[in-house]
Amino acid sequence: MMAPLLRGVKGKGRLHMSTKESRTLLDKSAKYVFLTPAVLLILGISIIPAIYAIYISTMHYNIAMPASTIRFAGVDNFVKVFTNRQFLEALNWTLQFAVISVAVQTFIGLSIAVMLNSNATQRFSTPFRVLLIIPMMIAPVLSATVWKLMFWPVYGVVNNTLSLIGLSTVNWLGETFGSRLAIIITDIWAATPFCILVYLAALKTVSADILEAARVDGASGFRVFFNITLPSIRNFVALVVSIRIADALRIFDVVMQLTNGGPGDTTETIGTTIYKTAFRHYNVGQGSAGAFIFFVIISIIAFTSMMLMRKRAD
Repeated sequence: MMAPLLRGVKGKGRLHMSTKESRTLLDKSAKYVFLTPAVLLILGISIIPAIYAIYISTMHYNIAMPASTIRFAGVDNFVKVFTNRQFLEALNWTLQFAVISVAVQTFIGLSIAVMLNSNATQRFSTPFRVLLIIPMMIAPVLSATVWKLMFWPVYGVVNNTLSLIGLSTVNWLGETFGSRLAIIITDIWAATPFCILVYLAALKTVSADILEAARVDGASGFRVFFNITLPSIRNFVALVVSIRIADALRIFDVVMQLTNGGPGDTTETIGTTIYKTAFRHYNVGQGSAGAFIFFVIISIIAFTSMMLMRKRAD
């Protein structure tokens, strides 16, 4: 009589173990089931086109010529890119633009964030936060169009304002200095709100007790900021700087709409140079080589920023 009972208990035990194993298998396979569509999407829209672009960069490929003219070029396209004066000047100007624009955005963004976070202005900071979102919601092409009208030499608001306060006008879109300054101002106006909002959130993470203790000990406002506040939010600052540098290096639509690379080619960036090489001069092979070099430059900068952030976090 005990034997059937024991067999039933063993059968239930095996059934329980089988159900447990199946659940464990489902738990292990669930992550792959959910990740597969995302991985396939990334492969389809990012990895595969990148691999094809690298392949094209090794070919003499002109879309204005018959397919029979396509032939293997090796590193010839890369050599031409590195020896191309226009590409090197565009690279130099793009790096200058990224450094100047991001430095000004960081300074202005952090300064405004500190002011909005102070006790004196905290009650009135909500309307300013709403206004700060507006530049972020406007498409870059649209904002560049508006700024182009404002920088217009004769009827533009900027030159009229300079004349009213007794200053000399600037040929914003007709001279190299004015055109480059116009691009920097447009980018600062569009991107600084992002910096302000992130820094505002970062300042909220600083312990109020530590700040109050430093003030009680007699520390001045500048000393509290540089010795306590800034070190506490340095990771946020590094994050914003790395993101903004990557965005600034990829600037394209603002330049195309505001100056189209002019006057001459003095405001051509890497992005506009690659675009014109590939789709205006139809040299897709050389354009792809330039794009790959551009990708390597951005990757190095992004990797360096990430390593610096990790080092500071440790």
